[in-house]
Amino acid sequence: MKTLTSVISPGLSTPLKDDNFFFSSADPRFANLDNTPNPVKCQFCEELRFYMGFELMGTICWNLASPIPCSCPEGKEYYTQELVAAEAAQAAEKKAKADAQMRDKIKRLIGESGMGEKFLQRTFESYITDSSQQKAVYKLAKDYAESFERHIPKRGQPLPGRNGLLISGGVGTGKTHIAAAVANHLLSQGVAVICMSERSLLEKIRRTFSRTDAQGLTESDVFNAYLTVPLLVIDDVGKEKASEWTLATLYSIIDGRYERALPIIVTTNYQPQNLAQRITPLGSDHETATAIIDRLTEMCTYIYVTGQSQRQLI
Repeated sequence: MKTLTSVISPGLSTPLKDDNFFFSSADPRFANLDNTPNPVKCQFCEELRFYMGFELMGTICWNLASPIPCSCPEGKEYYTQELVAAEAAQAAEKKAKADAQMRDKIKRLIGESGMGEKFLQRTFESYITDSSQQKAVYKLAKDYAESFERHIPKRGQPLPGRNGLLISGGVGTGKTHIAAAVANHLLSQGVAVICMSERSLLEKIRRTFSRTDAQGLTESDVFNAYLTVPLLVIDDVGKEKASEWTLATLYSIIDGRYERALPIIVTTNYQPQNLAQRITPLGSDHETATAIIDRLTEMCTYIYVTGQSQRQLI
């Protein structure tokens, strides 16, 4: 095989130290090289398309994956579309890898999504829609789940705004069911989700106090998962007995997601104006609880579910 140094003037000790690192196969200096690829014709205007290469130890290595894009309008447009498609595929692959890593992390920390068997059975298909209000709740939640990707903040783009759901209503009206249905839909799409009752969520942190738990997890491990998972669902907020620790921990979780602009779904038996009082310990002021409600109402679309308890109908 002829090398570059055998083609270029022997008086040049470094014959290819040009301003550019890459070279075109159209360069006449490479015409006699054994490995110089033949050009191909543009599929639109039939102009010749050459290849790019670079020098490696005195030999040109050519990029044979794709010739240089043609400069004709159709060629430019076609190349732009190819580039966009390639970038989208690369972004999708990167996201899929990140999602898989997050799911593995959640499985190690929480155990799959933290959802028990009853949660896993609550899907959109099994949600009762006998009333117009139930149908409206179903549609809102289903649309939210199916368009979830736009609720995730993306670097360099405007923040998604109100990208969570705050669902309140009486006992048995389907709050937990509709929240779990969103979680199950996303899990089926490969999205990492944590969906737990407030009590279970806090208990998972308690088990790591001052030590690692039986699985070797620390408080920081669990807490960080709550802050960074793509969707966190907290069921039955306000049901746990209020204490200074539960209030401070709940605030830290919600505020952490607020600062990251990450979506959250919260269900509760209490309307926002009453929830602050419910989660405030006796003898304490409502300042921290009010801050929690302020963040939730800014982060979430509010849904109030009415109607007869579905549990009484079973």
